[in-house]
Amino acid sequence: MAAEVPLQPVHERGWRMGLANMLSKENGAWWRTRFWIVQSVIWLFILNGIVATLLWAAPEQPASPSGNGTGETSVVERLMAEKPNTGLFIFLLMSGIAPVVGTIIIGQDALIAEKQSGTAAWVLSKPVSRTAFVLSKLVGHGLGLLVTAVLLQGLIAYLQVSAAAGRALPPLPFLAALGVVFLNLLFYLTLTLMLGALFDNRGPVIGIPLALLFGYQLFLGVAPWLAEIMPWALVVNAQPDSLPISVALALEQPLPSITPVIGALLWSALFVAVALWRFNREEF
Repeated sequence: MAAEVPLQPVHERGWRMGLANMLSKENGAWWRTRFWIVQSVIWLFILNGIVATLLWAAPEQPASPSGNGTGETSVVERLMAEKPNTGLFIFLLMSGIAPVVGTIIIGQDALIAEKQSGTAAWVLSKPVSRTAFVLSKLVGHGLGLLVTAVLLQGLIAYLQVSAAAGRALPPLPFLAALGVVFLNLLFYLTLTLMLGALFDNRGPVIGIPLALLFGYQLFLGVAPWLAEIMPWALVVNAQPDSLPISVALALEQPLPSITPVIGALLWSALFVAVALWRFNREEF
């Protein structure tokens, strides 16, 4: 008979009370089930499937002439004339859109489902702080998305684009681009968690982030200065003839601006702070 391992007390106080156990629960929902496999396969087909089709199945297309009538090509057109660059551009662009939808769907259930089912009230009747409850959702889902939707897909895309280019891409610029992609995901994850703490139904929790994701052109048309403080420029062309920050990093091009990076970090911190403030005042 195997020797019994004595139980070890967990000494946590204040806001950290129950954090280790909650993190174990949230990480277990990702890594001790098939959930991470399902997520990895979904993003493999969506992200790297598109890249594979573009690199290996699509015919070579000549660069289109510039529309300014001068015969000169823009920076974006010049870079995209090479198929490996186009594959990289499409991968980073799609990584800033498709996984965000998945992030919103996953995040909108993190607090709403727990509140509606009564699970949150039951868990919080134990020695678990409300801050630990919220932070465990953020860390658990953030880590899961980082591995399955960013790092794993980034590695496969890196190998594909490098093979198409006939040389290895510079790894550090590509890792920096993946960091920007994850920052974009983090913005929407923290936003969705905050909305889950503020509202008791799924409508605004899923609707507001999706409106920000797909309606950025409308918002920029009304207030162009939003491009400097919102995360859109991280992964899409928020300004004419301007590369997304992630693409500029990967291709070692001059960055159009760094303020969207700072803005996304500050917004994410604000969303977490508001989520913690509201959830600590929730009545169960």
